[in-house]
Amino acid sequence: MANSDLMTLERQEQIVSLVNQLGRVTVAELTERFSVSEATIRRDLAALAESNLIRRAYGGAIQANKVQTSESPIVQRQSLYSAEKERIGAATAELIQDGETLLVVGGSTGLAVVNHLTDHQNLTIITDSLLVANEILHHNKHQVILLGGSIDPNEQAVRGTLARQTLDQLYVDKVILGAKAVSVTRGICCETPEEAEFFRACLKRGNHVILVTDSSKFHLSALVQMTPLRAVHTLVTDKNLSADLVEQVQNLEIDLLLV
Repeated sequence: MANSDLMTLERQEQIVSLVNQLGRVTVAELTERFSVSEATIRRDLAALAESNLIRRAYGGAIQANKVQTSESPIVQRQSLYSAEKERIGAATAELIQDGETLLVVGGSTGLAVVNHLTDHQNLTIITDSLLVANEILHHNKHQVILLGGSIDPNEQAVRGTLARQTLDQLYVDKVILGAKAVSVTRGICCETPEEAEFFRACLKRGNHVILVTDSSKFHLSALVQMTPLRAVHTLVTDKNLSADLVEQVQNLEIDLLLV
């Protein structure tokens, strides 16, 4: 197989993953992410739609109708960019000191961080995530505090007024935060105003905010801005982040760790 054919297949596989993750992507977003022409992206989308892997929509593509599974969206996302998340998790764990109190806010990348904390001592980990809490309990290593409130079954995480009221009573050394969409200009974005309000409350509880996200999130969009990117002190992401974005992030005086 020619190199160009292989690159096309790899790009199309990533497009399907992005569509399945977000439910919808635009031609403009894909063009920017893959640094190819709009005509190339439109050919990709046409080929994928013909194979019933996606559905064409005005200006882009949406997720194909699929058989429902018993897995929640966050469980499904764990398999996306898993190698990058593992490296991000390991690198972030090196930023944590023994004895610290952490607020780990949901997300599959936050879970990857927790997986690499087994060699640390005397940590207290506060989280909204049932998956994170279960992982900590499984290792039987650190103290875990699970926020109270209503459970979002899609994210397997706690949300609502009670969770925010609990946060008001806590203060931590580091906030470790994942993201569904990131932009230098639009900031960190999420899907609902309620989710944004909860995440803003989390950001206020710590001395140091660490954003953990694979580079694909810089090419995605979400409805609601949670906070400008400059609210982050440290960004840990993978080496696929483009040189332009690296420069833009560094211009915000954010400590950038590429792994």
